[in-house]
Amino acid sequence: MQAKLQLMPGHWYGWQMLPGYFGIPYFSPIWVQEVTPRKTGKGILAVKFINTLYAEGVQDFNLNLRILKHEPSYLAAEILYGADGPRDRTAIVSSIDFEWIRLFCPGIWAEHPPQSFRGTEREDVYRYLSAVFPGALLM
Repeated sequence: MQAKLQLMPGHWYGWQMLPGYFGIPYFSPIWVQEVTPRKTGKGILAVKFINTLYAEGVQDFNLNLRILKHEPSYLAAEILYGADGPRDRTAIVSSIDFEWIRLFCPGIWAEHPPQSFRGTEREDVYRYLSAVFPGALLM
């Protein structure tokens, strides 16, 4: 039996949000900065992360996520916004690889194909995303 996906600070993950914006699912690579179990007994994690493709530009987020399903390559969670936030949004946080970026973030792929890099960014998704979004690591 494989271990479940562990969200770790200092790692890249795929983020999908449903519903997304304008009636379509939203996808973005995220850089996780902090993960804190809330210890409520309800499967809630406080996650601080950098959302690289947010419409208003790269932004940091602090969200509480209530885990609904937890598997080796992803977790599905209800996003728990404050009293004034949207309702009924679900996030899928997954491991990320080049194929995920190619399929769900074609703009990144078209603008920064891995073959355009000279070093290890061509084969290592962590180094690739860190090169494409260097500011995310500094926030």
